[in-house]
Parts: sequence; structure tokens; C-alpha cells
Amino acid sequence: MRRWTEADTESLEVIRNVFCGSECYAVCKKEDNKAIGAVELKLNGYTDMTERYDECELGFWIGKPFWGRGYIPEAAAELIRRGFEELGMNKIWCGYYDGNIKSKRTQEKLKFVFHHTYNEIPVPLLNEVRIGHTNCLTKERWQDMK
Repeated sequence: MRRWTEADTESLEVIRNVFCGSECYAVCKKEDNKAIGAVELKLNGYTDMTERYDECELGFWIGKPFWGRGYIPEAAAELIRRGFEELGMNKIWCGYYDGNIKSKRTQEKLKFVFHHTYNEIPVPLLNEVRIGHTNCLTKERWQDMK
């Protein structure tokens, strides 16, 4: 039996408090359907990145043992398609904290473009202040890249 760790508790808090909207989906391994992460489009009212109803924020999280295996780019690409084709979005925002190279690289793979940086972003869940980078993807760019 596996012992419950502090990292497990932190992950559970992220899932309960961050990934909880109507457009949140589990990322599962195909071979056993085990949930290993989550992707979400945070719609107006659930994101601080935009106040527009035709824009939203993409968020994603995956357990560390599954990093670098392509699960998030695959799941996020499908959710981006849903956002533009089914939910009527014209722009999708996404961000990452300074030093999170994996998240930055995932956003680059998905064709997000740098928009701006904030130097002092409070992160209450971790009781920290960080540097945050914000990227966006327009529907027009997404269509051109298909």
C-alpha cells in the first residue's frame, strides 16, 4: 500500500480549489483510464485573466511521474479545439510561473504567444509571491496553425 504524502495533499488541494469548473476534464492514461491530471477552460467569472465572455483561460496540471509524456499537450489541444469550435471563444489565455519550463514549453507547443509578465503574483495556495508570464492564443492564429 502506498503511503499518503505531503505532495499528495498539495495535489488534492489544487484539484479541489483550482480545477473545479464546468469545463474541467480529467487527463487519463488510455491503457487503464487512471486519472493522472486535469485540463480546464476557465470561463468568465472563474478567471482573472479576462472579463470577456468570448475569452477564457486554459489551465492544466499533471502528476510529476507523468511529465514529459505528451499527455497535457494532447488533452489541451482537444480542449482548445472545443473552446474555439463549440464554445465560441475568440481568445484563450494561459500562464506559467517563472522557472516552470515544462509549462512554458507546453504552451509553445500549443502555439500560444507571449503577451505580458507580472512581477508580483500572489499564490495563496503555496503562500508565495511569484513572477507570472501570460500568453494567449487567438482563434485566427489557431485556425492558421491547423
